[in-house]
Amino acid sequence: MIQRIQTVYFLVIAVLATLTFFLPVANLYDSVNAFLYKLSYVGMELVNGKESVVLNNLNTWSLKIISGLIPLIAFTTIFLFKKRVLQIRISFINMILMFGYYAILFICLIQGANSMEAEWSLNVPAAFPLVCVVLNWLAIRAIGKDEALVKSLNRLR
Repeated sequence: MIQRIQTVYFLVIAVLATLTFFLPVANLYDSVNAFLYKLSYVGMELVNGKESVVLNNLNTWSLKIISGLIPLIAFTTIFLFKKRVLQIRISFINMILMFGYYAILFICLIQGANSMEAEWSLNVPAAFPLVCVVLNWLAIRAIGKDEALVKSLNRLR
């Protein structure tokens, strides 16, 4: 049933994960050279006034792939409403990807901070996958309740 609460949860997950993909999630500040680097979907950017230069010294392709898959999976999960067990399984896979996003994000930040001798800080969009994890868990619970309701109605017939 597409008009259930889990549809709203999955839509919010898709929107937040898309925002996470496009907004810079972390900053690295090199205090020696006074450079500011931003980590976003394009990779590590050196920001100087009005210009920004993309640096290729930090390999962030895995971060791009995972942050692109999360909203795609969340949006396609909405249309699996007739297959509730499959919907739950795909939601668990999406939740694992969200935790993997954080693991890869911190690996990228630590490698970048060590190679550039910089200090890193997280921006607000870095918290969006954590909110998505909570919403995904709520969606899984709602799907489970729907599945239990359908099974109980089948027993009465």
